[in-house]
Amino acid sequence: MKTIAVVLVNLLICVPTFSFAQSCNSIGSIDWLLGYWVADDGESITIEHWKKVSPQSFEGYGESRNKLSNERQSGESLRLVEMANELFYLAKPEQNDFPVAFKLTQCSRKNAVFENSTHDFPKKLDYQLGLNNKMKVTVSGEKGKSFDINFIRRDES
Repeated sequence: MKTIAVVLVNLLICVPTFSFAQSCNSIGSIDWLLGYWVADDGESITIEHWKKVSPQSFEGYGESRNKLSNERQSGESLRLVEMANELFYLAKPEQNDFPVAFKLTQCSRKNAVFENSTHDFPKKLDYQLGLNNKMKVTVSGEKGKSFDINFIRRDES
């Protein structure tokens, strides 16, 4: 009887996780990313804006501006694409000729991790949805090189 109870408890713990893990192959599993996000670190304002353009893709852009002068510091075109039951994050910074692809490697209801081990920097983008319309993005590379961007969802402006 004890063995049956242990098996049932393990099933209750594993089955919901497994069923959600399967849905991470669908772009709908990370639709919490959609919207207009703003980060203000005191010196610069960074935005990310994501919109759904088809059942298999989101488009977006990211931009950083100097808070005092409003001078543009950087910008990039962004795209999330569902292909062959996998998700890819495509980033095309202004200074690059071609986009860089990152594959979704981890996913939960409030987290999405995209990785490209062959890229110089970053190698990993970790999106974490928090409480109260907050989202933290950790951008990381090798040897502990990383930085966080702390966003708040805002109405589009």
